[in-house]
Amino acid sequence: MSQTPSVFPPMNEDAKFNLVAAAVAGVTMVASIVAFWWIWALVQPPAAKPIPTSPIYVNYDPSNPNLKPESLAAMQAYTEASPEPKNAQVLKGWNTAKISAYMTAQVAGGLKVDCSYCHNIAPDANGVPQFYMDEDPSDPNATWATKKKTARAMLLMSGDLNRSWVSKLPVSVGGYEITCATCHNGQPILTKGTYPTEIQNTLPNDYRLPLDREYPGGLVLTGDKSKSLDTAEENQYAMYHMNVSLGQGCTFCHNARYFPATGVANGGVDQKQHAIWMLQMSKYINENYSQAIMAGKTPSCWMCHQGNIVPPGAAKPGQVPEMLNTTSKAP
Repeated sequence: MSQTPSVFPPMNEDAKFNLVAAAVAGVTMVASIVAFWWIWALVQPPAAKPIPTSPIYVNYDPSNPNLKPESLAAMQAYTEASPEPKNAQVLKGWNTAKISAYMTAQVAGGLKVDCSYCHNIAPDANGVPQFYMDEDPSDPNATWATKKKTARAMLLMSGDLNRSWVSKLPVSVGGYEITCATCHNGQPILTKGTYPTEIQNTLPNDYRLPLDREYPGGLVLTGDKSKSLDTAEENQYAMYHMNVSLGQGCTFCHNARYFPATGVANGGVDQKQHAIWMLQMSKYINENYSQAIMAGKTPSCWMCHQGNIVPPGAAKPGQVPEMLNTTSKAP
């Protein structure tokens, strides 16, 4: 029986080798692509969960997993026993229920702590939780008294900053105000400080904003030939810190064609004036509150902004108590 002739010409050894090599190369390429994307998927960080929308905060999760049911029950028992507060020193004029709601949402919520962080929730001789009591501050074990004293000073500071500085910002930028979460952002103590090393990058790790200078003008270089290279470097350090802290480039605050321009009428950008006010506020914090209640920490743009134009944890309009907001009067 005769065989049907092949439609393919006979291959010599070189052709066979080339065919096998091509097949191996193809399989290797496909395997490499599959392996690359498999490894890529393994090393990618998990997608960040969307931050829940909050009626109080900007870009801040209002949930507080550290708030204990027994503390909420004690607060309810105290509120029922004392509809009017016994020891309100900052939130004067509010009833106990209103104070309790604010403390839960913005104080405990801003620091992500339980009520017992500052309060003794154990019952007194009459069976009423001792939320109102200030323990003897001379007692070295009276941590509640110390924390409550600091918390009151912090509340007064936030009111001072809202009234004296945030009030300068136009409503057109959002009307946001400072509350506990604006600076603490879910931490009772700023464990990484106000200048964490991960944001310094090309800056010296000991860099701090030059808050000993007067603003405006403290960082101005244009046209002044008396300024040294060290001063120019300090200027660039400050600008880099602001860029990183707000997640923006130079033209967010500057006219790219003429950086020194100030004021829209002169070709400037509104945000430059806002930045000047915030530098003045940082200087004010450093001089009045850093040593007193901030454990000596030097304020920074990052402390509140953390890579955002609007600080995560800023309070939406109408959420800050009237005695602490931008229209409040000095106590």
